[in-house]
Amino acid sequence: MTTNTINTKSAPRRELSFHCTGCLKEELAKIEAAHRAGKLSHTGNWTAGENLDHLAITWEFSLNGFPPEAKMPFLIRIVARAMKGRMTSGKTLPSGFKIPKGGAYMLPRAGCSFEDGLARLRAVLDRLDRGQQMTTASPAFGPMSHDEWMRLQLAHAQLHLGFIAY
Repeated sequence: MTTNTINTKSAPRRELSFHCTGCLKEELAKIEAAHRAGKLSHTGNWTAGENLDHLAITWEFSLNGFPPEAKMPFLIRIVARAMKGRMTSGKTLPSGFKIPKGGAYMLPRAGCSFEDGLARLRAVLDRLDRGQQMTTASPAFGPMSHDEWMRLQLAHAQLHLGFIAY
């Protein structure tokens, strides 16, 4: 990961809107074409590969379950559950969130290549397209339906892919 810290709350970002994995895959194809043409850049703290890897990690957790260290303090769970409706509305998640120290399990692999991040994200999207459902309870939001997970994950992708410029 890059060592300079950019304030992602104010960093330029493209506005995106995804309603399904197909929309997301179309954007990934555009990003891949820009990468191959040497026209890809990023405006946040993570490279394109790291952003893709981070997204893949979060989708994998919603399918496979979260690691034991993903426990949330009681107060965080109360606040998060009060915000669950906003976070699962499909609107782009707010920028500027800092992953807490105990959240290292959510960080992308440092220096993850574009190709590796893209392959990992496409693999998890393929699982969904084959009918796998996201039914794992969230450590922060509690039990979630597949549709809630889908809206949350697409909103998360809107945020992170918005930092990838082409």
